[in-house]
Amino acid sequence: MTTKESLKSGILTYFGTISSPAHGSLTIRDFNAQLMSNMFQAGDRDVLAAALEELVAEGLLQVKTAGAYSLTPKGVAAAADAKANKVRDIASKPR
Repeated sequence: MTTKESLKSGILTYFGTISSPAHGSLTIRDFNAQLMSNMFQAGDRDVLAAALEELVAEGLLQVKTAGAYSLTPKGVAAAADAKANKVRDIASKPR
């Protein structure tokens, strides 16, 4: 998986874990302040714009306002799947 593909997966997983992914939106500021500092490597910042553009082009995210994104109905389903996959991955790790 490329850095961009990994980042796109991480973005969907994060949307899937916020309390109301169908109605929530994240801004570039959120991505830089919260996601990048906690979930992603510093180098991922270089591909963030391209990853967001691809998620929009794939119909998973929509641009709410300049620099603010939310999930589309298709994105809500993808985010729920990403969250479920993350839960399975965590549960399958030995303790």
